Formats: sequence, structure tokens, C-alpha cells
Amino acid sequence: MIRHLFLILVFFALTQSAHALIVEFKPSAEVRDVSVTLGDIVDFDSENDLSRALASQIVGQSPPPGESTSISSRNVIQALVPELAPGTDIVWEGSATVNVTRSSIRITPSKISQIIDDYLRENSHKLPDAEIRFIAKSLPLPFLLPKGELSWEIFPSDPNIVGSKRFSLIFRVDGRVRKNMSVRGELEMLASVAITTSPLKKGTVLSTANLTMATQDISSMKSPCFDISQVQGKIINRSIKSGKPLSLSNVVFPPMILKGQLVRMVVNHNSMHLTATGIARSNGKLDDTIRVQNVNSKKTVYCRVAAPGLVEVTL
Repeated sequence: MIRHLFLILVFFALTQSAHALIVEFKPSAEVRDVSVTLGDIVDFDSENDLSRALASQIVGQSPPPGESTSISSRNVIQALVPELAPGTDIVWEGSATVNVTRSSIRITPSKISQIIDDYLRENSHKLPDAEIRFIAKSLPLPFLLPKGELSWEIFPSDPNIVGSKRFSLIFRVDGRVRKNMSVRGELEMLASVAITTSPLKKGTVLSTANLTMATQDISSMKSPCFDISQVQGKIINRSIKSGKPLSLSNVVFPPMILKGQLVRMVVNHNSMHLTATGIARSNGKLDDTIRVQNVNSKKTVYCRVAAPGLVEVTL
């Protein structure tokens, strides 16, 4: 009789465990979102409608990125059980508390420097041919961002980049702005430029005897000279001390076209290519816009000085 009763109890116990959903709390879990769901902190012994519904239930708030918090299994059970339909068969097991850590992305000072360096390299086509680097006055302390797809934008304080004293960065995670910051410093641009080897007075004719090439920071220079041959034989319009970089704005270039000179007028527009002969009505240096009178039509138009004896009609 006793043996028969024992077999009946075992049968019912086996039947109950076969149909019950086993929910096992983990000792620790890592989450990405701002809320913690039951699915984040437990394991289910099977996947069905009940386990999927339970997994989606919010059971707490996540800590800040990189930090941890504890969630009581007992409190979770007490909150969920009253919401279950009568007769729902669940076996709760596992750890009494779950240590929940919010996953994060760590942004270091070296990462910030790399982002700025990459930006300068990607925009090198807009910058002078020089060795360029940004020297930060102080880099931000490391900080944490939520886990996700990280992206960023960077904005120089000067739209032309050259002369920028600050770079502003916007960090996004999954498309949402998570951090705004600025890094102040100096933009160093090292290049070989022409400098004077002796004091030069106004009107001095430039040559290799009074100029040499040297590596200088050109970030704050206006129109530096990168090739001595470009200014050789030209004169300067102001006195310059020895060892100073030469600015093209201080070099007097003779007109490429003289007033009254016959020039060839060129029109280039899409597939159209026309030429004519004109008379320059003023002196003009390279890239200057001057008035030129067409010899045949007698019409005066504005043209750009393109080369000795050649102008392009401005459309």
C-alpha cells in the first residue's frame, strides 16, 4: 500500500514538472537598454508563448553605462505572479539576487585625438601641402557611452579648418545624441617655405642669395611662398627682417598682360570652344579680371587673365 502511494506521488510530481515552465535567475547579467527585462536576468527551460511574454516584462531600471545594480529575485516574483492567469505552472529557481551591469563604450583621450587626426587626414585635400597635427591644450577625461552603434561628427571652429583653435564633437549612439564636447588647442601645419637669409629693404630684388627654404608652422601665415623660383627676380613692397617667412602678398609681380596689348580671347563653356582677338584695356596679373575689347565686334567684355597673352571670357 505504501509502495503504491509512493508511485502515485512520483507520477504526479513528474507530471507537474513536465508541464511547468522553469525560470532560473542568473547570478549576473549585462544589459544595453535603459530598462531591465525578465529575459535579461533569467534563463527559461523552453521557448513558448508564456516564456516569450515573460521575457518581455520590465522588472527594473538599468544603471548608468558602466555601472551595476542588484535586483532581488523575490521582488520580481512577487510583482509578476499576481499578473499571471490562475493555474499558470511556473517553477522559479536560481540566484536570490542578480547583479546587473549596464554595458558601455569607453571613449578615451587617445580616441578623441585619433578622431581629430582622422578628420584632418580626410580633409587634407582642402589644406596646404604640410605636416598637419592638432595639439590639444587639455584632453577630456575618459567617459562612457551606452552600448550601440557609435557615430560622431566633428566641426572646426574655422570652416576653412586652417586657424581653428577648437574642434567640437557630437557623439551619437544608435542615431541619438549622447555627448557634446569641445577640444581646444593649436593647429600646427609644418611645411617648407621661403624665408629671408638677411634683412631686406623695400624694393629688393629677390634671389637665391637672400632666400632659403626652411620648415615653418604656416597655420597663421598669409600666402606663404612654397617655391623660391616663383618669386625669383621679383621685388618686395616692404622691408622684411632676417629669418622671416616671405609672404606672396609682399611680392610685387609684374602684370602678365599690359594695357593696349593684343590678347587671345577664349570662351570655354560645356562643349563650346571659341577664340577671338582682343585688346586689353588695363594691366592684369594672373587670375585678375580685366576688360578686353573684341577687335571685330568692338564689344568690351570682362575676362580672366589665364596666361601671358591669353584671357578667358567670364560667362
